[in-house]
This record gives sequence, C-alpha cells and structure tokens, in this order.
Amino acid sequence: MTIAVYGASGHTGKLVVDRLRGEDVLLLGRNAERLRGLGSFEVVGLDEPDRLVDVLRGCDVVVNCVAPFELHGEAVVRAAIAAGTHYADLAGEQSYIGRIFDRYDEAARDAGVTVVPMVNDGGFPVDLLVSVVAGRLERIDEIVLAHRFTGPTALSRGSGRTGLANLDLFRTGGLVHTGGRFTDAPVRTSSLLFPGGDEPSPVAKFALPEIATIPRHVTAGHVEAVGEADVVALFAAVTPEVVESLPENPGPDGGFVLVADVTGDQRLRGVVTGQDTYGTAAAALAEAARRLAAGAAKPGVLAPAQAFDPVDVLDTLDVTWSIS
Repeated sequence: MTIAVYGASGHTGKLVVDRLRGEDVLLLGRNAERLRGLGSFEVVGLDEPDRLVDVLRGCDVVVNCVAPFELHGEAVVRAAIAAGTHYADLAGEQSYIGRIFDRYDEAARDAGVTVVPMVNDGGFPVDLLVSVVAGRLERIDEIVLAHRFTGPTALSRGSGRTGLANLDLFRTGGLVHTGGRFTDAPVRTSSLLFPGGDEPSPVAKFALPEIATIPRHVTAGHVEAVGEADVVALFAAVTPEVVESLPENPGPDGGFVLVADVTGDQRLRGVVTGQDTYGTAAAALAEAARRLAAGAAKPGVLAPAQAFDPVDVLDTLDVTWSIS
C-alpha cells in the first residue's frame, strides 16, 4: 500500500510520517527544500489540480495535514475523489467538516472513495466514544460535549492560523443540533464539573468539530458543545500578532480532557484523556490511513464511528478512555 501525506513538512505532518515508519509513504507539499531529506517526495501545489490528481492516482490513501482547511482542504478532497484515492484529514474546523459532508458525499460514493475528515486529537476520539456510549442507551435526549486543556496549552503557529481563518466561527460559538437540524441556537449549559474538579467550571458555547459529525450517526434530541469560558474567550480574540508569536513546532506537553455527557433513559459520561495533542492527532491519522488503505470502510463521506470500529480504534490511540 502507498500512503501519501500532503503537508508532510509541517509540524503534524512530520509526526504523521514518523508514525507511518515502515510503510510505503509518499511525501507531498509545496516546498522542495522543506521536503528534502524527509523521504520520497513530490512537489505539487493546490493550484495544480490536474497534477495533484495524477500524483494521487498511484496512492491508496492521502492524509491531508495542510491547514487551515477552511482555505485549503477542499482542493485535496476533490483531487482524491477524482483520483479514486481514499482521504483523511485532521480538520478541527466545524464549518469545513459540515461542508465536506454536504458537498462531497455523493461524489465519493460514486467514485468508491472513502472520505473521513476530522481525524485528530479532539473530535475524532469523541465521535468514536459517543458511538460507544449511545450503544448502551435506549433513548438519548441530550449530549453535552466539552473540551478542556490541561497543563501548558502549546499551540503551533499552524493551529493559530487555523483559529484566525475561523475567527467568526469561534466568536459565534458555532452550531448546535436540536430538533433534527443544525442551528445557531444558544447552548443550555453554563457550568460543568470536569473530571477531577472540585467544583463546576464556567463554560460557554464552543465551536467543537464533532458537532458536525455525531448527529449524522447518533439520534439525540439535542447536541451541544462547550469549553471553559476563559479559553473560549481566548479563541475569539486571536490576532495575527498572537499567531505569529506562536512556535512552529511546539513540544509534546499539551494535555487534554474530552467529555461527553449523554442523558436519556440513563445518564452516562464518556471521558477521553491524553497528554500530547499533536502526537495523538498523528497517531489517529496514521491508524486511519492504514485502515483506509486496507479498504476497511464503505465509500462516501463518513464520521469516524461510521468508518471504523470505535472500541478497536480508541484502544490504538495514545489516550485513556472510560464510560461511567
């Protein structure tokens, strides 16, 4: 099998390539100097759609690490479908993810191609976890999703640029899913007790990516996403100056806690914890790439839990997870 990594010279791209050691990997990007020395590579830009299709035709799957996906993602999705090559990316951008489902599902199915956006450190494990939780309930009235950073929040410059490209989304808080449709309605949750906390933390509406996927495979009356209020405010206030001050390659010290409170005929809480945001994203992408290259999923644009066995994949990631 041949796995292409687009954006292989970026921070997460390099981590993905390392995780794919031992596989036949083709590195793709726009800068030969940055790719040289990393492995076998091809230089191809997003403004060369025909050439990108030609390069991808020789690959089983392409992993896209070039953010912001709001600006750069769709070109690689289109090329992958045209080439008959399975696709995964690490997008955490709610609007982009929803658009991929809406615009490309039929084309992907017709081409026999599997497209899985949001293979990352946050939305990906939560989507899988909620699927497992949902399987234990007869009825789901409400799902509340929450992310919390623990320890230093070491964001890369690339992540900062993604935040800047999605500034309006973070300022509005994104969508909720209620009454069977996506809407910009306010959230119901104003405080939440995170695992290990002594008291509830103030929270606010947060544009988490899994809002765009979970309602596509889990039936619930209401699904909303929140984050700690001070963190939400930081995302809503990001500036170009702040972004350019961030490191290109931060260290592996970005811990996180992901919560899914699911209420129905009983109340269950799913929790995912990890210690390295970018390392976890790389592990998820490498695992997804291997499975897609092996033909593990049906064609179409799929949520993580639609593409892969949730428990099996959760157990391969650099995280711990539980349901209580």
